[in-house]
Amino acid sequence: MNYLVLFLIGLLFAVPALAESKFAWPEGHHAAVSLTYDDAIAASDLDVAIPQLDRAKLKATFFLMGKAMSVADIPRWRAVAASGHELGNHTVNHPCMRGTFAMPTQYNSESYDVEVLLTEIGVMNTLLTAVDGKSTHAFAPPCGHTKVGGQDYIAPLQASGLANFIRDPATMISGAKGPKFLSTGFVGASGAEMIAWVQQVENSGALGVIIFHGVGGDYLAVSAEAHQQLLDYLAAHRADIWTVTFSEAMAHVAAHAH
Repeated sequence: MNYLVLFLIGLLFAVPALAESKFAWPEGHHAAVSLTYDDAIAASDLDVAIPQLDRAKLKATFFLMGKAMSVADIPRWRAVAASGHELGNHTVNHPCMRGTFAMPTQYNSESYDVEVLLTEIGVMNTLLTAVDGKSTHAFAPPCGHTKVGGQDYIAPLQASGLANFIRDPATMISGAKGPKFLSTGFVGASGAEMIAWVQQVENSGALGVIIFHGVGGDYLAVSAEAHQQLLDYLAAHRADIWTVTFSEAMAHVAAHAH
């Protein structure tokens, strides 16, 4: 699967949200970082990223795509959730705009409408609940695209109650006392480059959300070594940087940003 790298390049820009405000992160932390991993790539997530996260005693969010999940991997994902990592909704079929990568035309987002997409998100929620036992799940738009059939689906999704939080820069942070929000996706980045970005998050007291795909292989990848270097840094600075699941970070913001 070859995504357009432009999708991730667009995420490198910070959402201009209250850059000068001092937001109160818990337990004296200066900033928060949420590590998120898309697409349920078993060879990357289950075999590389999660063992590294567990050794570093850090928790992350995995936005799972239903069609990528095998029956054999269900017990492993259940164990991941039981250990404190978050499982999120990334739809069943991962619809993206035509031309983003090779896919059957029925899975192009132009072929969907809002009702069809919300139905698919609901089905994926049912699968996730069967795996982790939780009644609510966060959602990440496939490819970062928020339109299907030419219509924006974020507002209908919010009204539907199908997602407790949405990983979409335009809708994540609100309120006069909210933190600055920074988001990026790393492809081929070194450990030093990723650490430098985290340091920017810390220096601005922000919530930083990192989007990963492949770790140690697969597509849109960073190396296992670079990923480990980032985790080592976060573990060494856990007193200053709150490394937390996406929903936990967003719940804290929602409770304290008004």
